[in-house]
Amino acid sequence: MAIYDLLLEHLQNEGYRPKEESFGLVFKVEGLNFLYFRDEKDDQYFRLCLPGIFDVNNDNEYAVLKAMNGANASMKVVKLYIVGDEEEDRDVWVAFEILLDNTPDIGDFMDRAIGLLRAGRQDFYNRLQND
Repeated sequence: MAIYDLLLEHLQNEGYRPKEESFGLVFKVEGLNFLYFRDEKDDQYFRLCLPGIFDVNNDNEYAVLKAMNGANASMKVVKLYIVGDEEEDRDVWVAFEILLDNTPDIGDFMDRAIGLLRAGRQDFYNRLQND
């Protein structure tokens, strides 16, 4: 069974209400939106994101980049990056990215993935405040 299907089944069994989108899945956990991006060319690639955690503008860009760099250096499996064009709205996203085997048990890592995304967000916020 494809990772997408396994994740969809897992989320439904856990009581989440995932919504299918053209890119993958959207679901909420404790008020936060999470996005799963399906990769049609690499079914073993698992990418779960916590989008739009902080708005980026010209005035705060250096502090944002510094906080992201610190968070990226300190966190396992999680990376933060800016989404958006310099001309448009830009914001920080947190991503959990791993490669899975052909028969993954989504339940073995899903809670940890969500926890790591939340921890990455908090680490970023802490670094911004302490700068």
